[in-house]
Amino acid sequence: MKNLSFVSLALFLSHLMPVLAAKYYTCGGVLIPGSRIEVEVETKKNSLQVVYYKHYLRDEEYGRVNFNVDQPPEGSSPLIVEVAFNLMGVVLGITATRDNVSVDCK
Repeated sequence: MKNLSFVSLALFLSHLMPVLAAKYYTCGGVLIPGSRIEVEVETKKNSLQVVYYKHYLRDEEYGRVNFNVDQPPEGSSPLIVEVAFNLMGVVLGITATRDNVSVDCK
């Protein structure tokens, strides 16, 4: 019985915790590592001020961060990546542009 309650507690807590590792994205043929996304989001999140009287929803955008990825394919300019995230730092969306043209991110 103790094992069952421990497993139930572990499952419940893991459901409430955000995923620790960000997903890798490929934008315009360039791989953007999850670790880079995490660092950029965490840095931006720490610079924003929380409105304490506001109730933030889980899927509500808290902030956006832009950064350059300087590993373009031969003959192209760098990507400008924009990541939207919630209060917990979970990525809600990612877009990228190259030479002011939107590129597909997967």
